[in-house]
Amino acid sequence: MNLILLSNLTENLDQRLEAKINQMVSKNGARLGYIPSQFDAEKYYYKRMKPNLDRIGFNEYIYFDIDKAYDTDDIERLMKCDAIYLSGGNTFYFLSNLRKRGLIPFIKEFVRNDRMLIGVSAGAMVMSPTVKVAGIIDPNDIQLEKLDSFDIVPFHFLPHYSEGLHRKNIEAFTRDHRLPLYCCKDESGIVVKDDQIEFYGEITTFK
Repeated sequence: MNLILLSNLTENLDQRLEAKINQMVSKNGARLGYIPSQFDAEKYYYKRMKPNLDRIGFNEYIYFDIDKAYDTDDIERLMKCDAIYLSGGNTFYFLSNLRKRGLIPFIKEFVRNDRMLIGVSAGAMVMSPTVKVAGIIDPNDIQLEKLDSFDIVPFHFLPHYSEGLHRKNIEAFTRDHRLPLYCCKDESGIVVKDDQIEFYGEITTFK
């Protein structure tokens, strides 16, 4: 298992974390399948993110829309990628689209085959058993009721952590959930390699 969970991805990423990702990309391959959380006609967010993806070692890209421009023929191209990137956005909408397109089993099998999965913000939160924690930072505008998610990491993940803004809601969440919650400040992240969990930057644990 090769998982990377990030709060964000910018040129200011924790240096140790960036070095680790570069090492993993170099070992696993540089063809990336980019999955945006929602339709983006101009690919604005992808274009803004691409220099950072280039910097961490990727050099070939497949853009795989799962919203209004979804094309089932693109799944074969995605299967040939060395890594998949799950973008940021609204977590509930993203999970709904991933489920609607039947991609959750596909991505879980992709991970089981020892290929890399990178999630940023919403894309990282969907790796947990549930996305309930996303309610702290995202509105559930689509009123998604089924919040079970990928369940490929044994913890919950909250990006963009600010103690002053989020502490009370986090304490309420952890009272109702058994697994630890890792709250990640921007420029920080978590790497999961097989059964090992590595922390980079500023991560606060709640149990």
